[in-house]
Amino acid sequence: MTSLAPSTRGWIGPYLLLAVLWGCSFLFIATALQTFAPTQVAFGRIVIGFALLAGILLIRRERVRVERRRIGDFVIVGAVMTAIPFVLFALAEQRVTSVLAGLVNATTPLFTAVFVALLLPRERPDRVQVGGLLLGFGGIAVLLGVWNSGAIDLVGGLMLLGATFCYGLGNAWSRRRLTSTGLSNVALPAIQLAVGALVILPFAVSTPLVGPVAPAPALALLALGLGGTGLAYVLFWRVLAVAGATVTASVTYVIPLVSTTLGVLVLHEGLHWYEPVGGAIVLAGVGLTQWGAARRRSADAARAADQPETERAEAEIS
Repeated sequence: MTSLAPSTRGWIGPYLLLAVLWGCSFLFIATALQTFAPTQVAFGRIVIGFALLAGILLIRRERVRVERRRIGDFVIVGAVMTAIPFVLFALAEQRVTSVLAGLVNATTPLFTAVFVALLLPRERPDRVQVGGLLLGFGGIAVLLGVWNSGAIDLVGGLMLLGATFCYGLGNAWSRRRLTSTGLSNVALPAIQLAVGALVILPFAVSTPLVGPVAPAPALALLALGLGGTGLAYVLFWRVLAVAGATVTASVTYVIPLVSTTLGVLVLHEGLHWYEPVGGAIVLAGVGLTQWGAARRRSADAARAADQPETERAEAEIS
């Protein structure tokens, strides 16, 4: 018991703060949209988040160098992990509730698992993971209320799924191409945000404001950039380094609780019965997928540990 306490204290605070910040992001987006267009919300949060990370790099006096052969990878990741999904979430929240946006965001690990299987052949899903994926995608159908065409804005729902689809592709691409760059856990997202800002810039500056500038939307955008974008990246990599990938991935379960509570209590949004039910099914599928992956990693580690002993035994027999 005591041996586990220090490590828990090392990540539980950043973990909970990360869940709160990402859970609040959907409320911040909805509030910022009262003044700013979707592309401006996305651009603003990226620039503010980048400024925070750039400040950290300056304080550390950390020099960032990108190899020429990695530029294309950063362009892809910056687009599909930042620019496109940030715009899609903002566009979607013009049509659907922040509650639904937060619940659909929980599908990100499902799309990540699909793209990991496609891009990393060694990590193809086993039967347990396939079952989790099928369950999770079934949960999406329930979450969106597909049996009732008038229950939800179809375009808004597809925008949300498009955003999490992009997150899944970006996560898998990062694992395949950007894990050996030698860049720090602050430099990597800083470059990602810089690329995302350049992608969105022409659209953000050419779009008029949707309403008069007011304190609430401006403060929401500031909080979205500093907390839900900049600080969240730092916290994410902190938890990942201390607690590992399994614990970090489980933040997916906490975010919908925060976003749903805020959407209902602060924005007074309605909640259909099938939205939390579908969200629970999605999270069950995510959990099954992650459990299958963890089980396979344990089995692979055990085989790797046993292999030298087997080789030594064969050498002695010969």
